[in-house]
Amino acid sequence: MNNSTIRIGVLGELGVGKSELVHRICHPTAGPCLVSSWAGPTVDILDFERPHNHEHVWVEFIVIPGETRHPKSRQMVYSVGLDALFLVCNCSIQRTFLRAAEWMEEATQIGSLMGVPVALILGGPVPVDWTSNTTLSQIINPLVTTYNAQVLDMSGYTQTLALEPRQKQLIYGFFETVITHKKSDKRIRAGMSGSAAV
Repeated sequence: MNNSTIRIGVLGELGVGKSELVHRICHPTAGPCLVSSWAGPTVDILDFERPHNHEHVWVEFIVIPGETRHPKSRQMVYSVGLDALFLVCNCSIQRTFLRAAEWMEEATQIGSLMGVPVALILGGPVPVDWTSNTTLSQIINPLVTTYNAQVLDMSGYTQTLALEPRQKQLIYGFFETVITHKKSDKRIRAGMSGSAAV
């Protein structure tokens, strides 16, 4: 990548834990998150070192406010060149999954977001095995199918001081997916430009 940067938009209902998750990813040794998306979109950055080649990639998170009911107020954020989306849900509140689907529909109306990698973040205060929970499976599986989303089970992260190694690996694995997708997309675009020039 020319600029070694990936940009991830973070969607989810108000109070679902978007800012807290991003804070734990970007500042693993810091205290609790004191930032709220009530103030509008917030940005945080992680210097991610890829384990296989030690390449450094900036991961920029844009936490998109969930309190506004007006889709047009979020259109500007969707249009800043996002490379991926986090859909953050609370496993103990089914409504958060329904709202995630609504916002995903809203976001993908922007042409540049069609086909970007999507991570369905399973949050909430209590660890949950969603694969053995029939109710959750019936809610989650359609989202996975419709948006080709990767499920990242982060449930229980708000009850620990830092992300567990397993949770970090899920997040870092998704970063690799986004990096690969962005590089592939750039090659495709470069090839199309070359063909047009001919």
